[in-house]
Parts: sequence; structure tokens; C-alpha cells
Amino acid sequence: MTHSELMTLERQEQIVQLVNQAGRITVSELSAHFGVSETTIRRDLAALAARNLVRRTHGGVMRAVPVATSEIPILQRQNEHAAEKERIGAATAELIRDGETLLLAGGSTGLAVARHLNHHQNLTIITESLLVVHELLRQEHHRLILLGGTVAPEELAVRGTLARQMLEQLCVDKVIIGARAVSVERGVSAETPEEAEFLRTFLERGEHTILVTDSSKFHLSALARLCSLSAINTLVTDRGLDEEIARQVQELGVYLITV
Repeated sequence: MTHSELMTLERQEQIVQLVNQAGRITVSELSAHFGVSETTIRRDLAALAARNLVRRTHGGVMRAVPVATSEIPILQRQNEHAAEKERIGAATAELIRDGETLLLAGGSTGLAVARHLNHHQNLTIITESLLVVHELLRQEHHRLILLGGTVAPEELAVRGTLARQMLEQLCVDKVIIGARAVSVERGVSAETPEEAEFLRTFLERGEHTILVTDSSKFHLSALARLCSLSAINTLVTDRGLDEEIARQVQELGVYLITV
């Protein structure tokens, strides 16, 4: 790849980020921002629109997909795509072996995974989620470690510097996380840079990383990039995943499970 081609790809990636943040932006604004001609920007936008990363408008461009939001509390999100999440939870539990140490992130799909660990023995499970802890205490036969820190009421989970410092001392067999949004091109995203940084620490602690998310998350966009999709070892999702997206995921070397 030539230097010019690399610069074009970097500019186009930045355009997508700007559009996702602003919602809508004009050709002239992008031209001024990057210091290139409007003709160059229009070529970029045509290429991005062809990949469904943005939507062309008269004189500019807008966000291609809805933005994921964290405004809905977890207790309400549990009811969204509930059947798919339960299947994902059951399939993910089958990947876990007795005696393993898990770092299990909260969220509605992570909670579904926890519900299906009731037949496992001698697990050590580390989590930031009060709901996951409550579920696993009910099962009565796991060793539980709850991260310390500031409680985020809408997520019923622990966040912040103290939790991150505790994470940095740990090494686990498997890390299981969810996502606000997933894309082959943009990778795995979180709602805020703070959430992305927190979950990035999760990913650094494990031998094997598992992303659990229903297929609707592939049609959303979120502000903060967590990691590339190729950084994930296994993706567990539902059968609603588009066949072309599934093919692209597998081409990245990700082991894909659809249920």
C-alpha cells in the first residue's frame, strides 16, 4: 500500500468517527478540517457510502446507523432480545470448563451467561456487576470476586480507577464481555471513552477473549472504539447475523458461534 493510499484510509476512518460523533457534517466542513479539496472529500464520501459506513446527503453526509445508547438502564435492557440473549448465554457456558477462572463483564448478555453457569463446578468468577454477583450467589457453588470502586446506578456495576487497578493485578483463563456496538470495519465499541478504557483492561487480563452480543448490535454505532474485531478470539451471537457479516467476521480469524 502506498503512502498516499494509507493517508486516504486514515482520513476516511477519521471521517467516519467525526460523522458518528456529530451526526451530520458538510463537505465544506470536512474539506476545511482535513485541508484537502472538496473533490477529494466527495470521493472519500462516495467510497464510505458504498461500504454503508455513512449516508450521503445534499452537500454533506450523515451517520449511517443509529447510535447505541446507555440511557436505558440494564434492568430494562434485559427484556430486549431476551430469547437471543438466553441462547447466547447457554452457548457461551458450554465453552467454559470446570475449574477455570473467568472475568465476566456485566450487562444484560453477561448476566445471561451467568444464569447458565449453574451446572459448572469449581469456577472462580471475577465481575464488576452486582447483578451477576447476585445471580451467582444464588447458585451457591462458585468462588466470587467483586471488583471494588464506584457503583454506576444505571448499570448496577462498579466502575472507576479502583476497579481498574484491581483488574491490573489479575490473570484469568477467559474474559467474557459484551458490547454497545460491533462492526467489521469499526470493531467493538463502547458508549463512552471511560467505558472503553475500562473494558480494554478486561481484555488484557485473559488467555482467551469471548464477545457475547446479539446480532442487533451489528446495526448500531457507538462513540468509543474498544478494540478491533480481530482482537476477539470467539464471538457468540444469534442466527440473525447477516451472512455476509458472518463471512467477514470469520475472515478476520474470529471463531464464530451463532445460536
